Amino acid sequence: MSEIRREPLLGYEVVIAARRAERPHQWDHAVPPAKNLDCPFCEGAEASAPPELWAARSADSAPNGPGWQVRVVPNRFPAFDMSGEPSETHPDDPFFPSQSAHGWQDVVIESPQHLAGFTDLPAENARLTFVAYQARMTALKEEGRFGYAQVFKNVGPAGGASLEHSHSQIMATEGTPRQVQQELDASRDYYRQHGRSYWSELIERELAAAERIVYADDEFVAFCPFASRVPLETWILPRRACSDFCGVDLARLEQLAQLTQRCLAQIEKALEFSAYNYLIHTSPFDINAQDYYHWRLVILPRATTQAGFEWGTGMLVNPVPPERAAEMMRLAK
Repeated sequence: MSEIRREPLLGYEVVIAARRAERPHQWDHAVPPAKNLDCPFCEGAEASAPPELWAARSADSAPNGPGWQVRVVPNRFPAFDMSGEPSETHPDDPFFPSQSAHGWQDVVIESPQHLAGFTDLPAENARLTFVAYQARMTALKEEGRFGYAQVFKNVGPAGGASLEHSHSQIMATEGTPRQVQQELDASRDYYRQHGRSYWSELIERELAAAERIVYADDEFVAFCPFASRVPLETWILPRRACSDFCGVDLARLEQLAQLTQRCLAQIEKALEFSAYNYLIHTSPFDINAQDYYHWRLVILPRATTQAGFEWGTGMLVNPVPPERAAEMMRLAK
């Protein structure tokens, strides 16, 4: 039986259609690219990338040379204009509104070795990757010209990755993106109406229901959300209220890195392929949302594609109910 589920705070709708999973060739098993012997992210090819902005490296190594574990460089092909030069804009045009796309884009290179995914990394590299996220987000905030930073990772051709070498990105925008602002506004409105955080209540209800829980301890909970948009979509949230990802201490950051690797390994085993996006939702730089918002890490396996119905209606079709997805992940140890 199919049913339409709605995420009550964020508003999107998903058709949970379990019978669709019976179709042949249901998963997107895109063939990963062959290893690139001229990879610009491998150790020894540092000159192929712009000068590093941050690095975890041995004390006897020099910047922009070998001897690093994780390093961050500017993206050579950014989506945003990183020069800051003004351009012609028409924000109030009723039919063709536009504005300057100023921002910044980092590449976080997660290993000096040519590894393909986050689950391939040694635990220390995974930890340092999350340390790099915090360090660069804090630096971008302190510059004072950005309003928001989005951490994301693309893996596999279906996930939008252009290079195989394990890396992730941080994109900073001048203002707060519309979707992010809508999520913040909805969270604040819920808090004002109910006197408590939607996210805290969601965690309590998911733990009580238990059927969509993948993992839980005293610090974090991982679950497949009720209105999962794709098969095995997974959210990781802190048990303690914390709206700003940069406020996570180093001990919990290490736990988060380990849990992220664990969840990704379960997804890869359950689906028998590796193509996904993960991203970190956090509060904008200039907003104190501690009372009503939780940062969260979202994993979106790219097992399905958006086709005509999805583009035409805005509704997504998910052939794996999240209750079944959580069970698949729990069994994939």
